[in-house]
Amino acid sequence: MDKLIESMSNINVRKNDGYLFIKRDEIYVPIMKTILSITKRSFYSLPLLDEIVLRLINEGIQEIDELVNILGIDRNLLEVTLADLSVKDVIYCTTNRCSLLAKGKQALRELRTVQRKKDRVKNVYLDPINRKIILEHENYQFVDRVNVNDKKLDADFEVNDIEIFKENIDSVNKVFLDEMNIYNDKTKSEPDELLSIDSIENVYVKFVRIPIYIYVSSEGIDIDIMAVNKRNDPLLVLFKSEIIEQIRKKKVLKNIFVKYGLRKTFLGVDLEENENLKNDLQKYRKNKGDRDELEPIIEKEILSDRKLSDEEFEVLLKYLADKCENCKINVYHLDDWAKSEWCSKVLSVLNGKKLSEIGYAECYDFRKALSIIQRTMPECSRDKVVQVKTEYYLSLVFDEKYIITGVPKDIVIMDSNTHIHKVEFYLQVM
Repeated sequence: MDKLIESMSNINVRKNDGYLFIKRDEIYVPIMKTILSITKRSFYSLPLLDEIVLRLINEGIQEIDELVNILGIDRNLLEVTLADLSVKDVIYCTTNRCSLLAKGKQALRELRTVQRKKDRVKNVYLDPINRKIILEHENYQFVDRVNVNDKKLDADFEVNDIEIFKENIDSVNKVFLDEMNIYNDKTKSEPDELLSIDSIENVYVKFVRIPIYIYVSSEGIDIDIMAVNKRNDPLLVLFKSEIIEQIRKKKVLKNIFVKYGLRKTFLGVDLEENENLKNDLQKYRKNKGDRDELEPIIEKEILSDRKLSDEEFEVLLKYLADKCENCKINVYHLDDWAKSEWCSKVLSVLNGKKLSEIGYAECYDFRKALSIIQRTMPECSRDKVVQVKTEYYLSLVFDEKYIITGVPKDIVIMDSNTHIHKVEFYLQVM
């Protein structure tokens, strides 16, 4: 019971004035992690030997043998230095003679060399929805794979579109400079400069998970969403309009909607939410010192006749499923229930050995419905699914002591072919 009370005290569906809470779900936003090929300009401090050699050449001492005699060093060592300066376009060398190039004169003035180089920027995270570079990607929690396509936000983005990165070159430059700081080369006199973005080497698709609450307006015209956790509010703001638009167009979270109304009107249960329970759970959450006194009171309030609050059904279902010896399910239409989210939610929690019966009033395609049920609960044999007389949309009976009844409400949203069946649950002590 302690775990149940703790779980109940953590339920806190955010209020949204003018809107009816429908369900909790999650959306996955695609983010592109890219590796870019770039051209950069690097600045290197001029080593002392390089500086002396350049000064001597600039003074007209251009014969290699003469430079060896003046410097008093091994010719092979000098040739290595000259070769390096030649590669950097600082000097021009023939067999035994050197001359200073324009870059050499600049190097002497600034006591540094400048080089153009090809390089890579490895951690450029692109938000393809807003076409922006994410600069603080370490604050995001990424997942590599999403098994349910219906929860993935669609991004209309060409993977090899280099122009989107060029449009965001200032942001790419910040990522570039951050990486340069991590791999700092102490021979450089100042940070590298990003000159151009040349190509996209690799693209890896990652996803950001955002748990959301889904609401519809009281008139059934509008859809709204809120982040489950307030800390995700700034993240959701970036994608909220796109998520709502794709929900409306049924590109994501399509299972929220059905194309038909309820097959019949189901009578409600004349019970209200227990306000004392809500207040006591709030006290329990805030005042740890009062918990011993509150626990027996809350336990009685939980296991009493009442309407369940939003998000409470699954918490109470798990508790009763664990504690009971026997459970029986009654549904009005077996096909509808098997295809709904409630089938998998209920059967994934129940122990198949404790399930004595699934009763139904109507069914059009029994074999298909049974097949769907057995995917979630393989041990549910054919003889456990029987036709009975029931008026319940959904009811769960635990040890003939407690019954949870689900009463659906049909909400027409957007157009006559789009419905949401909002189910409200009630607990009764038998």
